[in-house]
Amino acid sequence: MFPTTTSVPQAIKEILSSNNLYLQALLSGIANYTALAQKIKPDIEKITASKVNVGTIVVAIKRLVDNLQNDEGIQNNHTVTNAHPIIEGARMSLTGNIIDIDFNESKFDQLSYIFDQLLEREINYSYNLFQTDKQIRLLVDDDKEVRNIVATASKKFDGRIKGGLSKITITIPSILNEINNNTYYNFISSVSNMIYNSRIHVQDAFFTPNEIVLILDDKDAARAYELLRAKITK
Repeated sequence: MFPTTTSVPQAIKEILSSNNLYLQALLSGIANYTALAQKIKPDIEKITASKVNVGTIVVAIKRLVDNLQNDEGIQNNHTVTNAHPIIEGARMSLTGNIIDIDFNESKFDQLSYIFDQLLEREINYSYNLFQTDKQIRLLVDDDKEVRNIVATASKKFDGRIKGGLSKITITIPSILNEINNNTYYNFISSVSNMIYNSRIHVQDAFFTPNEIVLILDDKDAARAYELLRAKITK
């Protein structure tokens, strides 16, 4: 009698089926396949009882997502399930004309240079800063003086600078993270699902306990904002 083994696609399906947030982020197009593959790799290896390559996981995730996107019944079911994303006290804002600065892991010191320059020149611009173990992302207003500072700093780092972007910020009442229910997770799933069903391309997305930040091209931002505002703030 041979022992029963679980394949990588089966393990991925099992993991994603038990985590609606992962699934919705994938279906909405805001999840990074490689980052997700690295995150769930230990769980997959535990389920399959074998070492698994990240590239293999990425391919399997993509195939699963393609199958789900082609299954109209599943898409319709998600639409019904997440039809009520409204949360009392949620607020939204739309900020246009921003740049996204992506620092690589070896040049984090250049971020200090940029902040020092902004403070010395008393430039008062709003910004968002997101950090992981190997990456720092700075979202800041696109202004000539800011551009000059970034241009000077960019000579010393190999990061990526992208303009022509807008930012949608959804502020979520902190009480949602203090009570034991699924409202917060259902809300995130609903927002992701609305973006996906409307075929709006999201450049990037960041989630914190109190905020959802969506980065979009300027040409898509207004439509996305009106779509979400009609459902979230009414």
